Amino acid sequence: MNKKFILLFIALTLALSLASAHHVNVHYFYRAGCLHCGNVADSGILDLVENENVSVIKYDIYANQENADLFIKYTNSAGLTKYQRGVPFITVECNESLDFLIGDVQIINQLQETVKTCEANGMISNGVSPVDPSQEKITLGTIIIGALIDSINPCAFAVLAFLLIGLLAVGSRKRMLKIASIYIIAVYITYFLAGFGIFKAIQSLTKITHYVYLASGVLVLVVGLIEIKDFFWYGKGFTLQIPKSLQPLVHKMADQGTLPAAIIMGFLVSLFELPCTGGIYLAILTMMSINKSFAISYLLLYNLIFILPLIVITLIVYGGTNPEKIDKWRLKERKWMKLAAGIILIALGLYILLF
Repeated sequence: MNKKFILLFIALTLALSLASAHHVNVHYFYRAGCLHCGNVADSGILDLVENENVSVIKYDIYANQENADLFIKYTNSAGLTKYQRGVPFITVECNESLDFLIGDVQIINQLQETVKTCEANGMISNGVSPVDPSQEKITLGTIIIGALIDSINPCAFAVLAFLLIGLLAVGSRKRMLKIASIYIIAVYITYFLAGFGIFKAIQSLTKITHYVYLASGVLVLVVGLIEIKDFFWYGKGFTLQIPKSLQPLVHKMADQGTLPAAIIMGFLVSLFELPCTGGIYLAILTMMSINKSFAISYLLLYNLIFILPLIVITLIVYGGTNPEKIDKWRLKERKWMKLAAGIILIALGLYILLF
């Protein structure tokens, strides 16, 4: 009799405890190949929290449109703008209350606490840390600083100086301003399209995104080391500059000073100077792809900042300064520009590889 009573008591206790435990739905959004999603999977946190009271539903946002729409719905509920959305992202649904976790660090560190709070209280405590939309994101400040550093490069200055010298030799300053403006617009469009193409290429490699990310980090690091080398031994060994075989063509087009020549020169020079100037561009585009921080507006802004020094130089020359003076300044300060770019590229490469 006593045994039956004890067994009945235990059964009732278990039933009551199960009845008092509130059910939790954990909606986990990820995408295949995402580096930070891989960190969440490797941590085992999703398996750890899942039990008979906790359902973990996984959604690959690239698998179908329904998953993508649900992701947008929950990120809107979290108050995230389209520029702040990213994966991994979790919505914890507890009765009428919701909580949101974004980024591998926040999910791994806080998901278990959030789920336990819901199971015990039927709602999510305000003590759980809120979503930090900027965590592991490319910020507007990063875009601006990267573009400013990228814009200070000897390659772009050299070609513009050649063009301005040639234009002033055969025409008026007004004509020089017109042709130089067309050249700068051509540079802007070409560099923008190149960046968009690079981003799409990285984004398309979803199954090997992690390896693309690491390869980009190595490449940026190598480019940085080459720039540092050029500070000490410029022109010796492999150097990041417009190919010497292209330089006579650039000079010839600059001397022509026509609108078609300016457009063609802007297009060709932008493509050929990407190895010279594109290390920072590649790093920024790679981090945009990995962290889902990409926006056309970011790319437009980046390239506007990239051409700002060209605009400033053109206006200074239009105001009366001899472009040969600017070219002499470029040659004098070239090694320091190389050093600055090298230091920044090495820092970006290490950040990509180690964080």
